[in-house]
Order: sequence, then structure tokens, then C-alpha cells
Amino acid sequence: MIRSLIRHSICPTLLLIAVAGGCFLPQVALAKEKQVVTVSYVLRPDKPLPADLKTVAVMDAGVESTDGVKGNLRSKKWSAIAAEMIEAMLQGPEGDAALTVVQRRATKKILDEQDLKLAGIVEGDSATQVGKLLAVSGLIMSKIDIRVDTRKQTKETIDWTRLLGQSGLAGGPRRDPRLRPMPGGPREGNPYRQPRRSPLGNGPGDLPTKTIEEISRSLTVQCSFALVDAATGRSIVQFSPPVYQKTDKAKPNFLFGGCIDEADLDPVDLFIGELVERAAREFTGMLAPTRVSYTCEIIGRGKEGEAAIRAIRADDFANAVRLFEASHQDDPKEDQTVFALAVTCELAEDYPRALENYRKVCSMPKVDDEDLVVYLAAKDRLATHIGRIALTKVLKPGD
Repeated sequence: MIRSLIRHSICPTLLLIAVAGGCFLPQVALAKEKQVVTVSYVLRPDKPLPADLKTVAVMDAGVESTDGVKGNLRSKKWSAIAAEMIEAMLQGPEGDAALTVVQRRATKKILDEQDLKLAGIVEGDSATQVGKLLAVSGLIMSKIDIRVDTRKQTKETIDWTRLLGQSGLAGGPRRDPRLRPMPGGPREGNPYRQPRRSPLGNGPGDLPTKTIEEISRSLTVQCSFALVDAATGRSIVQFSPPVYQKTDKAKPNFLFGGCIDEADLDPVDLFIGELVERAAREFTGMLAPTRVSYTCEIIGRGKEGEAAIRAIRADDFANAVRLFEASHQDDPKEDQTVFALAVTCELAEDYPRALENYRKVCSMPKVDDEDLVVYLAAKDRLATHIGRIALTKVLKPGD
């Protein structure tokens, strides 16, 4: 049993602590494999744009940021970055876009010369005036609300330096420093007086601890986009996705660095960039074919689950689906397996089957609250996109 635990990356020190603290080995969780995967597909417009709408200009985004003294600087920065993202996406390689995009450098120069500024979503006479000045038939506008909530809290954690020193695993003294020589000289065979508790304690409460300060940031991004007819000043396409939220405990998945110098971005900007990029790609996919990507972590439990993760690493998605299904049959109550099955079906481009499993995992009992947020977001995303995904594999009769 111990060899099995060590083979599955159970730290020997933790194993020692578990034994010393009175924990039982059968309580150790089932072996598992983890893998971060990226689901990616091309979104296509669900309806054609007006035939006379050929040339568009992308306006600066209207940005509001609640981030203390950095709020104004962040707003100015993302006003330009968000517009640059949309412009580059419309000129992307995913398909023949029906729109010609006027370079922002040219539009900005013209507006500056006329002492005009248009940011955010503006309709009516102001939009028609700018459209005539730029000689375009459409204006792409956006509004972004960024909220940064920083929290500090203290908590108790195991003091590993002291613990390893006491156990001798870090090269420290093997004798517990609490051991004291007995008054009057040592007894035969027992040169030190033993404390009542073992060096590692009789339970978790006996482990050496220290107080640390933990800082976390919670980001909330609300985006709105619009394609406005420059002739009438009315919106042709509008898109307001649900509020996006993220904490900075995980590494950001900011992929759109081609036209942006990441040296100008601080750590918070990288997380904002991930959320703004996602919203901008989904909006652009309503105007022209656009690739979107979503990253998540999946877990494979037991023999079949671990094999499924390894199959995904080898791009053998069909085999991975079969293995996750077998793992689900072995443990029908494990929600993480059903979620992993849904994600793998997406990787295999079996989107109806993926949506079926997303809905299944969202309805399972006793799901962790944080996990449920992830499951619901994936279900809602695919349910919204499934009719607009451009398939790359040839469908068989009956699919």
C-alpha cells in the first residue's frame, strides 16, 4: 500500500505526518491525473450583415475601472487595447471577412485633426457625423466596466521548515529540540527525557504552524459591443455577454499578445486581457469567422480516468471518450469525470454529446459550489455557440 502511494506522488513527508497524526491510509483519495486543456473552435455569423455595409472603423472603447489610483491609467490603456484587439480579429485568418476595416491609426488622426473623440457606444447624430468624416458605412463600438477587488486575510499554515527539521528529512537534527537532558545525569539506555507527545504530535493540532498573510484579487469584467450603421446611427448588431469573473490564483490565459507589448501590462492587466479577449472574440464571431478558445482543467480518476488523460495528451480523443465513459460507469456519482467527458467530447468535435454531458453534470447532486460555477459556464457557453460552430470534420449520415 505504501509503495502504491509513493508511486502516485504522495509526498513521503505527508505520509509520515499522516501516520504520526493518527490518519488511516485507506482514507487517501483515489489516484488521479490532471490536465489543463484548451477547447477551440471557429464561430461564424448566424445571419448576414446588410449588403451595403462594407467598410467599418473601430472606435476606442469606453472603459471604467475601479482600481484605486490605477483606475484612470487602466481605463486609458484598455480603451485602446480593446479596440486594437477587435481590429486585429476582424482581419484574422479564419475566413474571408465581408468587412473592410479602416486602420485605427488613420481614423484616430482624422478625428484628432477635427478635435473629435468618440469612445464607448454612441448612436444617433454623433455616430452619423463620424461615419461621414471617416467615409465608412459602419462603426464598431464597445464599453467595458472593470472592477478589481483586493482582499487580504491571515490564516494558519503548517511550518514546513520546523517540521522537516524535527523529522530530520531536511538534513536537520533528528533529535527533537524539545528533548532535555535529565537532571543528575542520564539514565542507562535513555540519555534524554522524552516529552509526552511525539515530535510530530498525536494529531493535526500538534503540528508546528505559522501565520501568513494571503492576498487575492477578484476581477469582474462587463463588456458591451455594437456595430452601428453610420448612415442611420442605429445599432445593427449588439452583444452583451454575461459578467466575466476571475481570481488571480490561477495563471491567466492571455493569448492575444501579437499586437500588444506585454511589458506594458501589469499582472492584473493580464487577467483583464483574458476576459476582454474572450468577449471581443465572441462579438467578432457575429461579424466574421473568428476562432475562440477556452481553457480548463480536467481530472481523471482511477485506472480508466488516468488512461483517458494520457490519451488526451496523445490527441487520441475518441479513445479518451471511451475511457471516461468506462470510468463514469465505475463511479456514477463522480461529477469531475462527467465534466471531463464533456470537455473531451468537445475536443473530439462531438458538440451535441458534449452539451448533453454538461447538462448532466450540472444536474448531479452534491456538487461543490466552485465546481458548479465552472460547469454552468461551460454549459451556457456551448448552448449559446453550438449552432454557430464551423465544423472541420465530415459528418456521417445521421450525425
